[in-house]
Amino acid sequence: MALATYRRHRRDCKAGHPEDSKSVEFEERKRGWKRCDCPIFGSGTLSRNFRRQSTGQWEWDGARAVIALWERAGNWHGTDPAPQQDSAPKKPERITVDRAVKAFTTEFEQHAAFNTQKKYRLLIAKLKAFGENRGYVMLDQWTPIDVREMRSSWPVSPQTAAKNMSTIKAFFEFCVSNEWLPRNPARLVKNPRGRDAADTRSEQKQPFSDDELKRMYEACATTYGKQPLTWSRDIHHNPAKGEYARYNRKWTGQDLADFISLSVYTGLRISDVCTFRADRLQPGGQVLIRTTKAGTHVYTWLPKWLQDRIRERTNEHGPYIFGQHTTKDMNVITDVWRRKLIKLWELCGPWEQTPTPHRFRHTFARILLEQGVRARDVADLLGNSEAIVLRHYGAWVTERQQRLTRILQEAFDNKPKPVNLPAGR
Repeated sequence: MALATYRRHRRDCKAGHPEDSKSVEFEERKRGWKRCDCPIFGSGTLSRNFRRQSTGQWEWDGARAVIALWERAGNWHGTDPAPQQDSAPKKPERITVDRAVKAFTTEFEQHAAFNTQKKYRLLIAKLKAFGENRGYVMLDQWTPIDVREMRSSWPVSPQTAAKNMSTIKAFFEFCVSNEWLPRNPARLVKNPRGRDAADTRSEQKQPFSDDELKRMYEACATTYGKQPLTWSRDIHHNPAKGEYARYNRKWTGQDLADFISLSVYTGLRISDVCTFRADRLQPGGQVLIRTTKAGTHVYTWLPKWLQDRIRERTNEHGPYIFGQHTTKDMNVITDVWRRKLIKLWELCGPWEQTPTPHRFRHTFARILLEQGVRARDVADLLGNSEAIVLRHYGAWVTERQQRLTRILQEAFDNKPKPVNLPAGR
């Protein structure tokens, strides 16, 4: 505990203060106080030993230094006690899985996006459930074989399992950094290699073709929202084939066509299209937007007819051209339009590859690259890097295809050719 300091005046005090009277530093700093050289004492308890002891100093700065030395040493001699030698080395504290999970959850909730937090919680819940089935309570009970068997128990594709393992490795790496584990048991588990387990991120993305876009626009104009309705009292509880629920706000095929057009002509993600505001459109057709997912600023331009459609929707629906939402949950907002797009795709199918809203973004990149736009410029419009554009959309880079064609022509131009023989029986 902190020691109290005071000056104790002697019989022969030069300032004439009464014998055995006490004064503190604050009191002596007042105007008119008569200074003296009486000793300054320290009073309190150190190492369970109460004492009042002179510091041997009459200046407050020197007395404070002596008091600090006593408090730091923990005794009235000002010397460090001799270290006690333990008979056996102290074992590190064992950490429970629950405590590690709570600490890891608190860590990623401070900086991770909402969807990332959701994915982390699901995977950590699977890890806890798997450990509880084996009776694991302490963190150091996990071994590489446990992590490998847990991964094998997931009913997902090898690609999804590999992505999920990155989160499990991050959890155990967090535990290693806190010195709760000597090593990361998940780091020793390698993802299986093979054709089925290849990393799909390096594959070429599949945009919509012009014919597929035309089919969607035709379905918006002629089919979507125009089927005969069969009303059912139990539609929300037991959906029946051919029955459609009535909603307070009915979105038409024109609304869906405008949604598709804005997605294709800007390359924005579905979250940015759903929440598109009319004030982002400049008089000249320029659009400057800060993307929701990556937080990057994207600059693009819209043709005149699409500008007119946005202004018409503004007059009809307000600044949020696809409706203003009371909820702030982006998953809820985007799910409304995902369901409408899925209904549209069912009407104008079948599809060689499953359509998704993100394929509109791939279509935007495909259209530009086929027109000879540089990959660097396309990357700026998408808010990505040039390396990502070349990796995902290299098949549509006109300059790249022309260069490869020229290389092949020059390589095989003067090579031997077979002699044309008459076709035999």
